[in-house]
Amino acid sequence: MDLKNFIKDVYRRVPAYRNFLSSRRVAVDAPWESIPLVNKKDYLLAYPLEDLCWDGTLADCHLIGASSGFSKSGTIFWPKRPADEKYALEATENMLVRYHAIDKKRTLILVCLAFGTWIGGMQIASIVRTLATAGKYDMTAATPSLNLAESVEIYRRFGKNYDQVVWLTNPSNVNLISALLRRSGAEIKPGGIFFGVIGEYFTESFREKVASDFGHHRDEPFCIWTGYGSADTGDIAAETRETVRFRKYLHRSPETCKKITGLESAPMILAKSPSVFVEVIDGNLVVTKDQLIPLVRYDTRDAGGLLSKSGLAAEKLPPEILEGLPEEMVFVYGRAGDAVIFYGTNLLVSNVNDFLLGLGQEYLYGGFFEVRTKKRDGITFFNFTLFLSVDPPAGLASRYESALIGFLKSQSLEFSAKYDALCGSVGESLIKVELKKMDFSGAKLKHRYVIEEDANV
Repeated sequence: MDLKNFIKDVYRRVPAYRNFLSSRRVAVDAPWESIPLVNKKDYLLAYPLEDLCWDGTLADCHLIGASSGFSKSGTIFWPKRPADEKYALEATENMLVRYHAIDKKRTLILVCLAFGTWIGGMQIASIVRTLATAGKYDMTAATPSLNLAESVEIYRRFGKNYDQVVWLTNPSNVNLISALLRRSGAEIKPGGIFFGVIGEYFTESFREKVASDFGHHRDEPFCIWTGYGSADTGDIAAETRETVRFRKYLHRSPETCKKITGLESAPMILAKSPSVFVEVIDGNLVVTKDQLIPLVRYDTRDAGGLLSKSGLAAEKLPPEILEGLPEEMVFVYGRAGDAVIFYGTNLLVSNVNDFLLGLGQEYLYGGFFEVRTKKRDGITFFNFTLFLSVDPPAGLASRYESALIGFLKSQSLEFSAKYDALCGSVGESLIKVELKKMDFSGAKLKHRYVIEEDANV
């Protein structure tokens, strides 16, 4: 991307961006580093939708979709042009061929994502149906959305007719699907179920668990895999066999991981799309991209960084780890909404998830939890709702609470130093645990781990 010409073109043709720079008294030919970042509040919600588009018009728009999240001002809608989706179709087709050999194996694909106007769900459902109806591949599509029980019933009744079944869903749904499969008594062909997931961060430990649960080799990269992007930006990056292999190496070499990424737990590592320019500013990924609403230095609020294959040469990694790596890579380890901020201490949801998954069978954990922050008399409490595979036995909630607080103290010296003092100050525990039996019948919304009391979810 020619950044200099791109920003001049956006300034000339996009009324909102012209006003945005002018109101901040920034010249379009100012040094790139001085160009202000745009975000939802100060840019996307500050101008009429048409003014955000090329030439101030929706003339090229063929689709209006919504972001998965909400702001206090309401849903953020995103108009898309055919060119924006054409790349998504081609990229998804290429990944399904490369990762799952749909050109050689009879495949059933189950799309278990939120639909409605959320772009991710409806776009992927449309792509899969388009591929299935083209007659190019021996594949069948089904779109149960978030009726996960129905997706399992489809698998139970029809799965034996296919070489493989690919669930396209959110990472937090995978454990639910696994539990429902066990409950249904369905015969699971070892190595015959795969998951393509979007929308949430997951750890390498989780990938290994999925491999184990569904009869794959421990190092199978595509038992579960993901891309990185959003309704806002479209595609940014995607996992490849080589980036997964690299992540597994860092997962098993925490000292090397810390040196390369600054993190002790290996982040998601993905090959960057050539269609986007990515920067890292204050630890957040910032994107510049051409689409119907062009973005210039858009703050994704995703925490991550950049890696290059050439830059890794000095790290003396095993040659087989470097072999085939893309030159440009993005790493992602979450976003503000994926952390529980306990009185100034960030507690990563992914770490809590790994801890709960590692508990003994006596805890009966079903693989699913939510955190709600609630205020009472000006005090913020953190309510963890943990979902079990059976009705909760008496006394188990207190065991969970002790185990969870002990784990959080072991993970953060800051949390350990402040938790008991804060609880003593208010006279009660600030973290409370509630246990519920999983109910699969009423899933309507895309799942979110962290839910604020005043959030419009």
